[in-house]
Amino acid sequence: MKGEVSRHFQTVEEIYVNCENDSLLLRVRQRVGACHMGYASCFYRRLGSWGFEEVESRVFDPEEVYR
Repeated sequence: MKGEVSRHFQTVEEIYVNCENDSLLLRVRQRVGACHMGYASCFYRRLGSWGFEEVESRVFDPEEVYR
């Protein structure tokens, strides 16, 4: 269950299955952030010409949430 410690819950809005019935896609509504590093998503870095770079800003301070 996401959010037991942080209280940053996700609500499942829709569930999709692919044509071979071996993969699921869940569309969720995120309350605050999903990443334990303080970002809305764990996918906050992108590969650029000089390596990975942060492309998002933190939405909460993880030090305050995970004491």
